[in-house]
Amino acid sequence: MRKKQPSSLNEKTLLNRLLKNYALILVSLILIGMGSIGMNTYWQSMGRGKITAQEAVDTISRSINDKNLQGKTMLNGLTDSQEKINSLNRYMDSSISNYLTFSYDQQLETGNYLFLPGQVNNFYTMFDNIESVIMVLNNYDDYYISTVNDKSGRKITGTPHLNNKFYLAYPITNPVTLEVLGSFYVEFSQKDIIDSLTHLTTFEGLSAYVFSSTGYQLLTYTEKDNALDRQLIQHKMNETSQLPIQKLAENNQLEHLKTTSGFDILVTVSKEKILAYVLFELRILLLGGVVLILILLYLLYRTFTKYSQQVDIIMESMALVTAGELNTRINERETQFELRVLSKGINTMLDNIEQYIADIYKLEIKQQDAHMRALQSQISPHFLYNTLEYIRMYALSEGSEELADVVYAFSTLLRNNTDQAKTTTLEKELSFCEKYVYLYQMRYPDRVAYHFEIDEKLKGLVLPKFSIQPLIENYFVHGIDFSRNDNAISVKARLTDGQVKILIRDNGKGISLQKLALIQTKLKSQQIELHDSIGLQNVNERLRAHFGPSFLMTITQNETKGIAIMLTFDEPSSYN
Repeated sequence: MRKKQPSSLNEKTLLNRLLKNYALILVSLILIGMGSIGMNTYWQSMGRGKITAQEAVDTISRSINDKNLQGKTMLNGLTDSQEKINSLNRYMDSSISNYLTFSYDQQLETGNYLFLPGQVNNFYTMFDNIESVIMVLNNYDDYYISTVNDKSGRKITGTPHLNNKFYLAYPITNPVTLEVLGSFYVEFSQKDIIDSLTHLTTFEGLSAYVFSSTGYQLLTYTEKDNALDRQLIQHKMNETSQLPIQKLAENNQLEHLKTTSGFDILVTVSKEKILAYVLFELRILLLGGVVLILILLYLLYRTFTKYSQQVDIIMESMALVTAGELNTRINERETQFELRVLSKGINTMLDNIEQYIADIYKLEIKQQDAHMRALQSQISPHFLYNTLEYIRMYALSEGSEELADVVYAFSTLLRNNTDQAKTTTLEKELSFCEKYVYLYQMRYPDRVAYHFEIDEKLKGLVLPKFSIQPLIENYFVHGIDFSRNDNAISVKARLTDGQVKILIRDNGKGISLQKLALIQTKLKSQQIELHDSIGLQNVNERLRAHFGPSFLMTITQNETKGIAIMLTFDEPSSYN
């Protein structure tokens, strides 16, 4: 009886991973889309905040210019003649009754009635944005002050308090002598500027500050949440008389203007408030995105769960087949679409497996028989060695010692090739290589010379078989020129400062510098694919595996234009 597996998304199934991947992709795409919209909205809002700050600076600058013209008009009305200067001095150094008598007398003489309280009173009628007027003359301890509640004004002893009020200051100059007699201050209402700033933007967090050329704070317009910026500005102005522009720019969109008349206008829009505005504007998008994600995840789960139930049916049957129940078949009526096609294919495959088992079993028996016959037909290596030894002894008996040496060398090579040992000593490896070169020398007399040299201590060094021979064979396959009679190859193995160095040098044809550089690069990167160099890849990999990371093979061009191959590695801790 089948044991039903739960029809659910198993954590180890591909479907579960696909569900997670698709869900991750969909959620990521939605979040990326929402993030893109949010970032675009944020940067647009930041740009609008910058524009708002610029517009606020322009608004304040225009208002100051207008008020500056009004102040100059008022000052000219009081000081543009020597007669008016005399009237000011008389007002400051006499009582109001004496000054009134002076004004009447002057009117009789000149026809001009100059009465300071009356002149100032008229200014309030001409300009409805005046809050107060102050005149300070250098030669007097008293100063004159007029307010909207006391338009005629009065004299007060002391120094006027001007900070945190929107005063514009002008020098009082004698029009004849051009001597500066004092200062004229006009306090203007801030209402028109504040109203303009209030209606300028939908952002919260707009702040504006105006400072005189002497550092007095003339205008402060801030939200209550911007108290920290206001305190920072006041602290810096009190400490260094410099506006903390860079510090404020870290958290605000900022515009700063220094007018030609010396006023500093600073407007900031809080980046935190802009972000809060963006989040508020995007609340519907955020809510919609969350709802969309939940709906898509639900639909994905429903779709994959139904699909997974059909996959579970197939997996259940496959588990039974794996357990050895080869007669198990998938119920095709419980699957749909491509899974039904897959189920039919699996059932057909299972139908054929039973037939294939018998066929494969018979085939294996036949293959084993054929292998046995092939083994039986092989010539015994010992038969070959004995035959070669007979030929060598026969050659000696006939007085052909050279032929006997050739047969002995060949027999030694054959014996080494059929030996199943995986390692040998360096002495035996070089002896084998020497016999290999000797056979070539016999084939081409007086055309090949060789020299082998090995340190006494290195004779017992253990290394993989056929580590040196392929490098020598490369010379005879690619490098030697049999038309020459000076072909030569040498092998030197030395121990220097704890490192084994084996140098194979020849005077062959060599290779181009470009190809040599390519081979050297691949040797360093351990990515050797040099099919025209016999055994080079194999030798490099086997020696590196045997001697470890200290092994290094380098190939260079020697002074004869031939090849020099250097094998370098750390001295082993033990020898054979």
